[in-house]
Amino acid sequence: MEKNKCNILIREAGSDDAKLLCALQTVTFYEAYFEQDSPEDMANYLHEMFNPERVRLELEDKDASFYVMCRDGVAVGYAKLVRHSRADGVSQGRTVELKRIYLVERVWRQGLGQALLDHCIGVAMGEGFESLWLGVWERNERAKGFYLKNGFERVGTIEFPYGDTVGINWVMEKRLYSI
Repeated sequence: MEKNKCNILIREAGSDDAKLLCALQTVTFYEAYFEQDSPEDMANYLHEMFNPERVRLELEDKDASFYVMCRDGVAVGYAKLVRHSRADGVSQGRTVELKRIYLVERVWRQGLGQALLDHCIGVAMGEGFESLWLGVWERNERAKGFYLKNGFERVGTIEFPYGDTVGINWVMEKRLYSI
């Protein structure tokens, strides 16, 4: 599924996008968390999670889909949906996880995050899912506010091992009603 509105294109990533996704994942995660993470933990996490081999395997996973957002032909963000994923507190029924959604910092506060989230919600509804859930770091006030504004509710917590520490993420869920 592709969406093109006012020089914005959102497309499903394919196997040829592994290197692009590695770059987007590394840049966006670093920009989001570099101020609060130790350089060693950050470097280790980026190397472990966002290397081409791992991303290729994720792209081959039949239960996962990546979506790349481009503005004026340049990739500025991405999202990842994972089907058949569940966390404590999430409703029973057909749920899908919004595993990642990130934009490069220079396009923050321009409505692109909303467009990417709306796209993911549309995909989930189109596939008949009853709810969309995600984990968000408990100290990420900007992101928590964004999700609350979009109808997500806190339904629990989940641990996020990261380097020498274990972070706590809120589990947030949005009920979907397909037409």
